[in-house]
Amino acid sequence: MTTRVRLSLLFASFSMVLLVGTLGSIYYSHSRSRQHEFFERLRTQCFRTAGLLNEVKAADRDLLRVLDRNSIHRMYDEKVLLFNDRDELIYSSLDDEPIPYTRALLDSIRRRKELQWRDADGDEVVGVHYTESNADYVALASAFDKYGRIELRNLLNTLFVALALGSLFIFGAGYFFIGLAFRPLEKLNHAIDHIDIHRLDQHLPVRGTKGEIDRLAMGYNAMLARLRRSFELQKAFVTNASHELRTPLARMNALVEEALAEPHASASTGTTLQRLQTDIAEQGQLIDSLLLLEQLQSGMPVAKEPVRLDEALFAAIAEVKAAHPALQATVDIGSAIKSGAQLTVVINPLLLRTALRNLLANAALYASDASVAIHLQPMAGRLKAQFVNAGARPLPDDRLFQPFFRHAENQHVPGNGLGLSIVKQIAEQAGGSLNYAYNDAHRFTIALPVAV
Repeated sequence: MTTRVRLSLLFASFSMVLLVGTLGSIYYSHSRSRQHEFFERLRTQCFRTAGLLNEVKAADRDLLRVLDRNSIHRMYDEKVLLFNDRDELIYSSLDDEPIPYTRALLDSIRRRKELQWRDADGDEVVGVHYTESNADYVALASAFDKYGRIELRNLLNTLFVALALGSLFIFGAGYFFIGLAFRPLEKLNHAIDHIDIHRLDQHLPVRGTKGEIDRLAMGYNAMLARLRRSFELQKAFVTNASHELRTPLARMNALVEEALAEPHASASTGTTLQRLQTDIAEQGQLIDSLLLLEQLQSGMPVAKEPVRLDEALFAAIAEVKAAHPALQATVDIGSAIKSGAQLTVVINPLLLRTALRNLLANAALYASDASVAIHLQPMAGRLKAQFVNAGARPLPDDRLFQPFFRHAENQHVPGNGLGLSIVKQIAEQAGGSLNYAYNDAHRFTIALPVAV
């Protein structure tokens, strides 16, 4: 989830809390107003009925019932009861809706003068104590506010719709205005995405407002300048070290060859000189490997071009067999490969030859029978080359590709432990990968991107 969406949701959530509080207050206020107004109507009905009953004679109470018949349906499920001072029911309206009551309830109404409540059926009930002209009555009136509750439900539905639409509007407005505020950051991020090691001189634009974005851009430009200087120094070091380290080794090797050419050198001296020459060659290989590894790790630009992997593989096999005649290499091109385009990868040709030579030399030096089987297979935009050589037990894959790592059982074999590390760096520099697995044999799989 992006920061823009997260901030929009946070703003919408906070606004929804305020909106829910406001709409809830409106609903609560309307509900209380409806209930108060309805209780007031019931209270008025109690006093009206008690007043009429007090005014008419006992013989005229049938008239009161006629009046009741004409007015009883003004409220839904309306019911009116009147009790005298001895708590005897002296009047009941025509409606069949019951009003539960007890003597304790009537006594409580006399003490408090008026009570209001809602019964189990949801009807509102009002009880009042009426005293006038020597009359002492307790009147109970109940009804169900059908139309008021319908209006309240309609109001609730309207408020829910308003809440939903308001939330969408608030989120949309927040997303839009936060996007406007984040637009300079998006431009900054776009500029950063297009800066790499080849374009360290392309600084980010500074608007001159001296705001947070400008300070961030200026800090990033300063960092780019420092990185550019560091890469230049590193590149100069690799170039100078390559020359300074190879030159004395070349001179030493020339002196050894001159000493070996001397006709009067003894056999022991010749053997010693040959060992020295071998050591010098190994040191030269170590220096070349270290410089290559340093160049790969420093991220220096390397030219890439389409290369036929099968052709580079056969050339590497010929080179390694010249140094290790016992090597037996077989190449199997999978049946899924139908054309030369499927065998063409994008990589630096010299680096590819180096990686293939290291994998082949690894098999020649460490395999029990100095043999390796190579399988080429296409794999989702990549070409996979798997090198399989015999081995009694798996290697520690957590340290296998670390520089200078050598298995304890192979300490007697010539080498410096940089070969596989270099192969992995080359594969990753080309946008590919190198993996190791053991399944009754060592399996090194290098996958490289195919030329489009």
